Amino acid sequence: MRWMHCTLNLLKALECPVTEPCHVPPTTEGLGNWYANLLRFERKKHLLFTNEETLYTFLVPGILKKDLRNIKNLFLDHLSDNLQHEGFRSELINQLVQEYQEIGFTKTQNRKVLGFMIDFAKQYEFRILQAQGAEGQQLMEMNAEINRTPMSATKNAFYPIERLREVISSLH
Repeated sequence: MRWMHCTLNLLKALECPVTEPCHVPPTTEGLGNWYANLLRFERKKHLLFTNEETLYTFLVPGILKKDLRNIKNLFLDHLSDNLQHEGFRSELINQLVQEYQEIGFTKTQNRKVLGFMIDFAKQYEFRILQAQGAEGQQLMEMNAEINRTPMSATKNAFYPIERLREVISSLH
């Protein structure tokens, strides 16, 4: 089982069973766990997903309450679309998506990941306001740009897309 670490705001909106973080075993295989946050800007709701290991991030805009009922498929569809946009092979994407067929929900644990997510949220908000919205290809380009922003608040600066490629190449 993989885990989606959700902010309290998102957990309230999901209305689903939550496992306490102390009962979540560490994940050492594959891409590992993800963090998710429900954001509001431009009078709309958006979901921000960030990989715990690589900080690879993508935004899903225009979220409605009905979308939250099927958050797993929403996450997997957008993960697949973003990886395809990044140039990953379809077979590899399908293999990665299979890792997340069973997802449990828990509270956030890693404050460092949350800090990066706050920064990502500000970047998205600025870019969406500047572009006067974000849909389709434009959103894919924003996601790609953000994943090519150096993460210099860590001991060794890195780009999330490069870290993602490293992790994926170590799997195969």
